Order: sequence, then structure tokens, then C-alpha cells
Amino acid sequence: MRNCYYLLLILIFLSCHNQEKVFVKEPWMEKQTSQWPNFALTNTIKFTDTIYQNIANSFLIDTGYDTIAVTCKHFFMVFKNNNLNTIDLGKDFKSWTMYPKGQIEKSVQINKLINKNNSEPIGEFNTLKDRDWIIFKINSVHKDIYPLKIRTTPIRKGEIVYSVGWGHKQTSKSPSLIKMKMYQNLGNYYYILTKTENINPVGRSGSPVIDSNGYLVGIVSGAEGKLGVIGSVKYLTGLLDKYHIKYNK
Repeated sequence: MRNCYYLLLILIFLSCHNQEKVFVKEPWMEKQTSQWPNFALTNTIKFTDTIYQNIANSFLIDTGYDTIAVTCKHFFMVFKNNNLNTIDLGKDFKSWTMYPKGQIEKSVQINKLINKNNSEPIGEFNTLKDRDWIIFKINSVHKDIYPLKIRTTPIRKGEIVYSVGWGHKQTSKSPSLIKMKMYQNLGNYYYILTKTENINPVGRSGSPVIDSNGYLVGIVSGAEGKLGVIGSVKYLTGLLDKYHIKYNK
């Protein structure tokens, strides 16, 4: 009788273990995009002699324990004009502000770059696509900025996901919602097919990529021919582990 009891417990455990994790859909996903919270952000970065305004995209992440800020690492290629050669903001850095485009009063103030690396040269896109994430500690965040929650399971082939952000010449306050289909999983990044038509990809780097439940699954990194490239959350969670940042798994 006791053996039957233990066997039943083992079967229950295995059944629960093999069940796919069920995500509760973010309630705002059922609303029109104009009613979504502010989670897509742009950037203004100040150095001693240079200001970069409304450049690329960024966002916040709710780890379940803290809030951090994120954008794409290849962004640093712009900073070569400031004599920066590695993934470090350098001695002339003054401030980094993230905010919804056209609403700088709703800002996030960056504290420091967490994964800086004086040994990593600022590379070209093709050398960065498998590690195209930089993460920041923040000093302050406006109450209207919404941090995204992480989905740690990979995107499935054929799954529909969405990037939310602005292109280089896009002046509207509302970010674009771009529908994409996962084409190939390369581990730390994905190739995707863009389903939304007439979209100029220039300047959309750093945009968050969310699934149909509103969870973060990637970051817009670039494009190769007809395929888009998005960085996978797999690399992000590896960074969080490396820097001992707790997150919901």
C-alpha cells in the first residue's frame, strides 16, 4: 500500500513538472494600443561636449525584485565620436535619460552601466548580434513608465511577436507596433520575418519585443537581408545571472 502511495506521488510530480508554464496575459494586451502603458522609450545621452537626443529605443524590466533599464549594445558605435573604444561610458559621460518620445518629463534617470567591459571593443553589428544587450541600474523612474516582465522560455518557430518603438525619422508620440514571425532560433538571437508592411527598420534598434501575452521575449538588434534580428532573452538572463541580479524564473 505504501509503495502505491509513493508511486502516486511520483506520477503527480512528473505530471506537474512536464506541464508547460501558463502565463497570465497582461491586462493591457486586451486594449487598443493607444491605451497601453508607456514602456517603449527613447534616449538622450549627454557627454561633456556632445548631446545625443531622441536616439534609438530602450525600456525597463521588472525582474520581480527590482527594476533595471535596457537598450542595445551596438548603440555604442555612435559613441566612437567621443573617443570611446570599449563598452564603457568613459570619463566625459554626464547623464543618460530615457523617456517616451515627446514626453521627456516622464523620464528615467540612469545610474550606471552594469555590464560595462573595458576589454570588449566597440564592434560592428555582425560581431554584436549574439550579445546585443546592455543593462543599467537606475536612479529614478517616473510613475507612468511601465517595466516589462520577462518570459524566460524561448520563442517557438512560427510564433507571432511584436516590437514596440520608433524609427529614426518617426516624429509621432505613439510608437509603432510591428508584427513579426519567428523564423529561426540561433540561441542568443533570432531571425524573424516582418509581417507589418512598409516599415523602415532604421533607428528601431533597442525596441522591446513582446509576445501575445505582453511579456518581454527579445530586443530589436538589426537586419540581415530580408530577415530581422532580435536578441534573445536567453542572453539577457545570462547577464542577470552573471551580475547576481535576481529575477523571476
